[in-house]
Amino acid sequence: MEFREAVRICLTKKYCSFKGRASRSEFWWFCLFTLLLNIAVGIVGAIAPALASIISAVQALWLLLPTVSVSTRRLHDRNLSGWWQLLPLAAALPAIAGAVLEADGLLVLAGSAAALASLGLLVVYALKGTSGSNRFGPDPLDDSGV
Repeated sequence: MEFREAVRICLTKKYCSFKGRASRSEFWWFCLFTLLLNIAVGIVGAIAPALASIISAVQALWLLLPTVSVSTRRLHDRNLSGWWQLLPLAAALPAIAGAVLEADGLLVLAGSAAALASLGLLVVYALKGTSGSNRFGPDPLDDSGV
């Protein structure tokens, strides 16, 4: 899958589709697209900060669903539930208690756990999907049409 096709699929055909599987190329090309868009918004922010905050908010809302859905489909390709995306958030939850209790150690621990969970998720996104069909559907790389 190429850059243009991956972006088109994520922003049109599967804008809010949490079913099925996404290949590594679909996922990573869409990640590159969002990175490039963020850089462009950052450049606009350097030129016109007030305008950039509006554009940034609109962009974040516009890309929220396709980003979560392509991430879910990528996890499905590894035969994992899309709920695994919440792992870094769950790992960071003790930070709230740390902030309330003013416990710096708990803040550091929760931050480290969230960072490790994010790194683990990044590794899972990079791994090859399961070959053939799995419980989430057919292999996105299988061209046999099955």
